[in-house]
Amino acid sequence: MAHGVFHKELGAINLSDLDLDVSEDRRLWESLYGRTVKGDLECRENDPGCPQWMFLQLRKGRPIAVHYTTGIRHPTAPESPRHKALKERIARAAENAGFTAELEARAPDGRRRTDVLVHGENGLQLGCEIQLSYATAQAVAKRSDIARADGLSPLWTTDDISAPLIERTPWARIDKMPLEAFSSGNALLVRGGVKDLKLKKCDSRNPLPCPDRGYGRCNQWHGTWAPTLGMHLDRLIGATAAKEYVPLYIPAQPGRRGRASHLWVSTQDHERYLDATSDSVADPQPGTVDDIDPSAPERLPLSRQCSYQQRQQEKEGRSSTPRDTVAILPAGITVPDPGALTPSRTSAATHAAPAVTAPASAPALPRPAGPPAQPTAAGAASRQHLRTTVQPLSCPPEHVGPCASCRELTHRYGEGGNPLCTACRRSRSSP
Repeated sequence: MAHGVFHKELGAINLSDLDLDVSEDRRLWESLYGRTVKGDLECRENDPGCPQWMFLQLRKGRPIAVHYTTGIRHPTAPESPRHKALKERIARAAENAGFTAELEARAPDGRRRTDVLVHGENGLQLGCEIQLSYATAQAVAKRSDIARADGLSPLWTTDDISAPLIERTPWARIDKMPLEAFSSGNALLVRGGVKDLKLKKCDSRNPLPCPDRGYGRCNQWHGTWAPTLGMHLDRLIGATAAKEYVPLYIPAQPGRRGRASHLWVSTQDHERYLDATSDSVADPQPGTVDDIDPSAPERLPLSRQCSYQQRQQEKEGRSSTPRDTVAILPAGITVPDPGALTPSRTSAATHAAPAVTAPASAPALPRPAGPPAQPTAAGAASRQHLRTTVQPLSCPPEHVGPCASCRELTHRYGEGGNPLCTACRRSRSSP
């Protein structure tokens, strides 16, 4: 890493002099960042152990030059086999859910190229981007802004717990897995980026003080966003395309939230959150990166000194700071009674936990001895109707749900399930 770099045409450049708030310096930076190839920039350090070629990065708001290494992928390098395999996996997941998908979809003006463009429910355009290599927060925000301007809803997928895109755009994080896992159909669990709204009563059963007052208990219900458990990437692609899950942007607010968040939440939780909050909910303003602003230039003297060898010796045992902490986030809502919110319909996802966490109740009293209650005629008729409906679908009753398009009952959940019924899938596939 160095602040002094030699460009084959522009000569020596002192990156510490660049002020990205100044239009002239920003134009110079944008003309170089992501547009140089190996051989354009070099380090003039005389140490033979120092790699010669460099590329540019933005760290903590400051432009720097970084040596080529095998651990960092250059922005202009071609996409990896894992990247290609995950693109095909996402497209296949969308098609299995009854939607159409395009690979490398380009905008008419050429400003945008989307990894996978999914044509979802009621005209929704889901722009799926895969980022397995390093990308700056500014680059991610810019690409997301372009996607929104084109009418797309961005969804970024990463396998890096420290990726700068986390919480700066609608995102989903999966585990680091080999190429074979993407193409063989292995389940890709979503570890971060998808949340459930939980309400917990602030009473004597709660060991923590009231989050609003900082002391005591208020006997009201406080909301939190907890990670959704058991969500698979294939399921998320189908659910977002069907508008069962929608993006939610929560901006940073001094004194309340020190960091902005982008979440994928169910439509039910989204409605309940809107009912309980007075905050306005909207997409971030174009160019918003939230917690990273251009830093003031350091104005260091141009030097040939390079810290590459020293950093290589210190690198062992060090790691990047995780951005995805898998933490429960305060929702910033307090309600006297969870029943006052929009009634939470039965969750479509079989993996989802109950939306409301009720306080522990007293032990149940023993039932009086006697003959078991006989089922009523209405209950027997209802169960018979359910068996008659489920039998042609050849799946357990708990896997039956409404079609995302016509709302007729279909095999929706579990293995082999699909958000669309057979008739709707046929109508979509017909020319």
